[in-house]
Amino acid sequence: MNKNKELAKAIITALGGSENIYSVVHCATRLRFSLVEEQRVDEQQLKDIEGVVGVNPTPTQYQVIIGSHVNTVFQAIIEEGIRNGDLEAIQDKQERNTSASVLDKVVDTITGCMTPMIPALTAAGMIKVILSLGTTFNWLSNESSTYRVLDFIGDGAFYFMPILLAVFASRKFKVNTSIAVVVVGIFLHPNFTSWVASGEPISFIGLPIQGVGYAASVIPALLTVWAMSYIEKGVDKVTPKAVKILLNPTLVLLISAPLALIVIGPLGNYAGNGLAWFIELMQGQLGFIMVALLAAAMPFIVMTGMHHALTPIFVASFAATGTESLILVAQVCANLAQGGATLAVAMKSKDKSLKTMATAAGISAIMGITEPALYGVTMKYKKPLIAACISAGIAGCFAGVMHVTLYVPQNSLMAILGFSGEKGTANIVAGVVMMLVSTILSFVLTWILQKEETGTEVSQSTIAADTI
Repeated sequence: MNKNKELAKAIITALGGSENIYSVVHCATRLRFSLVEEQRVDEQQLKDIEGVVGVNPTPTQYQVIIGSHVNTVFQAIIEEGIRNGDLEAIQDKQERNTSASVLDKVVDTITGCMTPMIPALTAAGMIKVILSLGTTFNWLSNESSTYRVLDFIGDGAFYFMPILLAVFASRKFKVNTSIAVVVVGIFLHPNFTSWVASGEPISFIGLPIQGVGYAASVIPALLTVWAMSYIEKGVDKVTPKAVKILLNPTLVLLISAPLALIVIGPLGNYAGNGLAWFIELMQGQLGFIMVALLAAAMPFIVMTGMHHALTPIFVASFAATGTESLILVAQVCANLAQGGATLAVAMKSKDKSLKTMATAAGISAIMGITEPALYGVTMKYKKPLIAACISAGIAGCFAGVMHVTLYVPQNSLMAILGFSGEKGTANIVAGVVMMLVSTILSFVLTWILQKEETGTEVSQSTIAADTI
């Protein structure tokens, strides 16, 4: 039998059987289950399954950490008859789940809206890296047609970020996706943007509309779709059944769009500017302390899933300034430190299964995916986690003192390509030193602190998922 199939069946059994599972979705490393009764889960049995790196129960989801090849295991679970509910079943469960706090729901909403955007932002960021390298090494002229085409390809994901958010937010808030895209798309309509650029006053039925540019914005789109969820429900209650198909979308658009332009958009813009100001304040004279603390605490933030809630913050920073010197810099330090500690465990261990798993997890962490390293190695053996936190904190402190800046959104080894920008060579050198400190110091500290692991000390939960 295919090992992915065996793993899927074992996970379903430990979760209480298929009848105990509403649906499943997945992110970069985790299977996210919506369960009928969490009490029916045999957590120890689940942790002992070969191929399961760890588990993370939350008030809204039961998360099973697999690794970077989670999609293949997800497909095997779908083939076992578990529903891929495109988040609807999970949302239904959250509405019934009174134990979930407001913070849990906010974080889950932000995660659902922002996480699917990460591949697009990463790809666009790498295009920007290519352009930066091209001009630095004189491969491309910034006036050539090739450069200009690559430039708007790289800008696309950022410029149309409100549209991407409208799609994913409509699923979270259960709003008609096409109407949500149209309403948010008005923020970017050429006629509106040119009107704003002209500086002429804008009004609607006598009410003033602020001349604000919404390209690359986050909060206005999220607030607009959230408001639409209430508008849709209200409209549906008052329209006669015979004309709902005509009146509902018309009224929703006619109410939502002006409201977005007159009230929600400007409020969201103020919130975004306030967020950017707050970030700039944190990156002030004592900014190195914030970077150090965030870098050291990042593994624990990842454990709670709160790292997804940080996405709108660094996205807002990029939208406002085109740079980021806090969250992503801290994530680079933390991820590389996890990688260094995990690779030290791999090299020191004589147990083949642990060596294989830790090597794969260490490489994954260096490339920005830390869950396999965190749950499979560093958190399990404790001392590597301590070594990683100390190293990340020290590297973060150095980065803060040197004002290391990223010009593209990256949180892995590939960030080395994102240090090139207005600050020049000094920023590149400081960024590389930061990365070396984080990785090498974590490796050395783990080598000193961690005892050699034997085969008897390795549980089945730490065996490499990518050997399946």
